[in-house]
Amino acid sequence: MPCNPHRLPLIIKIGLLAAQANVHTTLYEKFPITMDPLDTDPYDYLDEELWYSVDELVNELAEMDHQNDFYPDASPLLTEFGLLRDYWAARGRLDPEEYRLS
Repeated sequence: MPCNPHRLPLIIKIGLLAAQANVHTTLYEKFPITMDPLDTDPYDYLDEELWYSVDELVNELAEMDHQNDFYPDASPLLTEFGLLRDYWAARGRLDPEEYRLS
């Protein structure tokens, strides 16, 4: 069965958000922002919010692929950002008998 036509835009969105999150994480590691807890700026945690959005989209992708019974041979974009294991873990939660992670 061919994959869902909405899969490619979702993969592109995951890649864009993961790239942004990766850049913000690297910047915060090199130049940490130290502020008084009372003056917390919402942009301090932008990388965490971006990674959370990426995780939600990876779960959405796994659910879409599960519903369409689509098994990708490879996913370079997910592999590039270290999200492939998260993808298969999400697939495993959808049908635990079918997917076994060791």
